[in-house]
Amino acid sequence: MDTFNIYYRLSLTGGENIDRKVEKLCREQSVEMPLGVVPEAIKKKVVGQPVSIDQIAGDTYDLSVQWPLENLGGDISTFLNVLYGNISMQPGIRITGLEWKKLKGTLFHGPAFGIEAIRDIYGIRDRALSSTALKPLGSSAERFGQMCYEFALGGIDVIKDDHGLTDQSYAPFEERVRACVKAVGKAADETGRRSYYYPHITALAGEAVRRYEKAAELGADGVIICPHIAGLETMHLLAGMDVELPIIAHPSFSGALTTHNRQGLSPDFLYGAFWRALGADYVIYPNVEGRFIFSEEQCLAINEAARTAEIPFKKSFPMPGGGLQLSDVDKWIETYGKDTAFLMGGSLYEHPEGITVGARELMRKITEIG
Repeated sequence: MDTFNIYYRLSLTGGENIDRKVEKLCREQSVEMPLGVVPEAIKKKVVGQPVSIDQIAGDTYDLSVQWPLENLGGDISTFLNVLYGNISMQPGIRITGLEWKKLKGTLFHGPAFGIEAIRDIYGIRDRALSSTALKPLGSSAERFGQMCYEFALGGIDVIKDDHGLTDQSYAPFEERVRACVKAVGKAADETGRRSYYYPHITALAGEAVRRYEKAAELGADGVIICPHIAGLETMHLLAGMDVELPIIAHPSFSGALTTHNRQGLSPDFLYGAFWRALGADYVIYPNVEGRFIFSEEQCLAINEAARTAEIPFKKSFPMPGGGLQLSDVDKWIETYGKDTAFLMGGSLYEHPEGITVGARELMRKITEIG
């Protein structure tokens, strides 16, 4: 029988017994009924089997469970149910890892591009990438185009829509994309250096696909999507389409999955490994010292999961953001390394000499450090 492993961290509460908790997990994620009334042949065929249980603290254990590949039915939606279905409603269970090699090709295909291909396309081999977001919500398509032009003049590598921009009346999707594509082209003509524009396409699956195709038709260089709103399978679908654009994944609507250390999914598993498997070429996450609560250790773990050769997909660019400061970028380049795309917004908008000068200062720092 073909199998794969899922890795958990279990926390006991209210007098729980570890063996009983493991048995309940394996039952809940398979037959979902008392094992005493399940035929022995079915138990052997579909119920998860514990491989190892290691106590790492008084009430905390690391668990590995072997699951039949047949339970997945060759379908990502079914995989999600096996991964974190009913147990998402039970306390003290966190997903920390997965045996990805068993799922490559049959279920997950990873990014269409990845770090190496994007570096080849952009001709950037020896330094980190810069990125920014077009803000604020409420601006016109014309104004977004102007901001895109100013950032491109400053040399920003990747200029993306803010994840709140969709198809609002003040900046309709197609009008905004046309304006921004024209803007990066104009700046490239003037500077001899190309920036790359990524519009936001999050919508219900069918509309997200239409916007993805329209973005390519209008000359965009990639897209940004919120996979926990548009659907995790939607991002995977886009990454496998014949019309290929690199994909930036944004963490909106996913926070409750990662911000409780006794529940949900570990940040490195979700943002680094799982999004990579689902086709994200860049994975945005909230950097330490910003507006959110991740630690430096968690951020480093996300970076590792996005880039490690131990996961059998093309590598994704980690894209730390959420309050990254221009004054600190030197430190973060040295900490995270050059295979990182640094996402900076507010700090550039606040620059006293304007966003073009702020962008040039960012690029100077990135270029000097490499």
